[in-house]
Amino acid sequence: MVAPDQRGYGRSDHPDDVDAYTILHLVGDVVGLIQALGEEKAYVVGHDWGAPVAWHTALLRPDIVRAVAGLSVPPPSRGTEPPLTVMDKRFGGHFYWNYFNRPGVADAEFAKDTRTALRKFLYSASGDAPGEVKQPLVDPERGWLAAMPDPEVRPSWLTEDDLDALTESFSRGFTGALNWYRNLDRNWELTAPWDGTVVTPPALEGLRTLDPAGTPRRGERGAHRIPGR
Repeated sequence: MVAPDQRGYGRSDHPDDVDAYTILHLVGDVVGLIQALGEEKAYVVGHDWGAPVAWHTALLRPDIVRAVAGLSVPPPSRGTEPPLTVMDKRFGGHFYWNYFNRPGVADAEFAKDTRTALRKFLYSASGDAPGEVKQPLVDPERGWLAAMPDPEVRPSWLTEDDLDALTESFSRGFTGALNWYRNLDRNWELTAPWDGTVVTPPALEGLRTLDPAGTPRRGERGAHRIPGR
């Protein structure tokens, strides 16, 4: 079983309060789904943004997680500074996390032409896009979409029906999804009590080859068990 359709995406719930999207709320959604299905325990799998949700579900509620798998993003490791501060220093405010953290800015850019935005997102994040377009840095004045190619030929894996469904779903806006990023520093604060703890249920981490989410460590690829789990 995978993590649920998370709050803020498509037809899922869209609370207005940014604080309603912390990692504690997201883990609570997973717990709620498991209970709603009438289960006491579950296998939890997450990819990219879903991976931290899966890892934290296993970290905070090991009593209900049979095993956990995270794709592209490793288990949580607490740094010495808040994540947005770290990225702001490293990339001079041009990292996409910092761009997303500007209230209303990315929301308006993506909502201006939802279908084109989604087409660019999906293509640019796919293995079909040239390597040079997988760039997490953003010119705040031009926006994130400016550097993303709009494919002349739609990839075979992306149908017009897919785009129709996604466009209709995200016509409700992108703010809920962006609110995940706006909680990065708050999550860093909220998870301080678990600093140094480890995921105890059986765990598997999958690393990517063409997936731009995450970065393989020391050239690692494929999937492996996490030592000691």
